[in-house]
Amino acid sequence: MRTIYVAPERVPPGFGDAPEGYVVTPLLRELIVRTIYRGEHDVDAARRARLANVLFDELDAAPIDSLSLALPKDARLARACADILDTPGGDDSLAALARSSGASTRTLARLAHEEFGCALSVWRQQARILAAAPMLIAGESVIRTSQALGYETPGAFSAMFKRIVGVTPRAFVAGRCADRSF
Repeated sequence: MRTIYVAPERVPPGFGDAPEGYVVTPLLRELIVRTIYRGEHDVDAARRARLANVLFDELDAAPIDSLSLALPKDARLARACADILDTPGGDDSLAALARSSGASTRTLARLAHEEFGCALSVWRQQARILAAAPMLIAGESVIRTSQALGYETPGAFSAMFKRIVGVTPRAFVAGRCADRSF
């Protein structure tokens, strides 16, 4: 997974103001890497602008990725979420997350509902899905992925994955990898 930030004044018309996730093709991945690379001999501004234009053309054609994760604004909730993202397979309780974030459990629960519209446990499941996606696409088995993310059984992981993503982990990988063969 890669994240790129584009200055608002450089975003082409039609892209909107909200962050988006995209299904990244191999070409798009290489364009991202090349566009952000700043080698000592890479000072040609016109070339960089052309690369950026091709990057935006490819983003415009890329399907929007339904996998996304809202990030909090409140510093206490941000600390708790950072703990979850650092160890998505961890099993810290709400009380432990609250202690490490400097908030009470009630405050942390209230902040999660205000900022995410759901419980922090649901947000954690979404974070686990985002952690699982690159593992699965890289060829990791469902069993190992489920273990790495703290699930007792692959079946429990697969059920949660299907509930959130809409397809099983295997179907998700098959759909992502189908575009790579011609």
